[in-house]
Amino acid sequence: MICNYKIDYRKQIGNDADSLHNRRWAFCGVSRRRFRERWRNDGPAAVFPHAQRRERVAARHPRAAVFDTPQEAIAGASVVIVATRPADVEAALAGLTFSTDQVVVSVAAGVTLERLQRVVGGATAVRALPVACAAINKSPVLLMPDNAAARNVLEQFGRVHALRTEDQFEAATALVGAFYAMMFPLMDHLAAWSATQGLDGAMARALVVETIGGASAMAEHDRTVPFQDIWASLAVPGGISERGMEEVERAGGLAAWSGALDAVVRKLKSGL
Repeated sequence: MICNYKIDYRKQIGNDADSLHNRRWAFCGVSRRRFRERWRNDGPAAVFPHAQRRERVAARHPRAAVFDTPQEAIAGASVVIVATRPADVEAALAGLTFSTDQVVVSVAAGVTLERLQRVVGGATAVRALPVACAAINKSPVLLMPDNAAARNVLEQFGRVHALRTEDQFEAATALVGAFYAMMFPLMDHLAAWSATQGLDGAMARALVVETIGGASAMAEHDRTVPFQDIWASLAVPGGISERGMEEVERAGGLAAWSGALDAVVRKLKSGL
């Protein structure tokens, strides 16, 4: 069994026992820190590790209850999140029996609804994708199709965006999944360049992070203003921003980014 462990997170709203039951969530194959970090201190929680990991995982979740088998772990859970590698989804869920009132959410990139539905039987299959900044509640979260129970869990990670088709989901996965990760080599490149210009390394890093964060915050603040209009308000004719963008365009920089995302979408559609 590929399932590393499962976590049944319960959050009680008031003193309503039904509310407590309806907030029960199980995790399968969680190798991604973003889930564990987000709810490590929330609870009560029930953790379901393999025997060799039981003590270590339970120690990280002091209010945890531990179950012996994956089937016990998912029994009674209203939402089960499958967070394995894409190639491991079928193996992770093999032999498990889901009820028709359960929602099974796969966050494995490239795993289609049809593929997931084949292994969850009569349960409702849902696709989702948060990224690592879910650990700090800042992740855009993709969801397809929209599902109230899944949304209730996933909105703990950040803002949820519901998609309607597999093609939309793959395109959004390229943007949210791949582009998010690709930002870090870009930031590293900019910080390294700044350091070669004589800036202290720590300051170079801070300036890169704060500049990108500031641009994102401004775009969020002016959310009804097209990006191109914001650019036009900043790029003074003959100024430094215009000169820099001329060089980026000459080198094919913007086209390289869209080309990279096209390549990601092709990989996703190939089944990884």
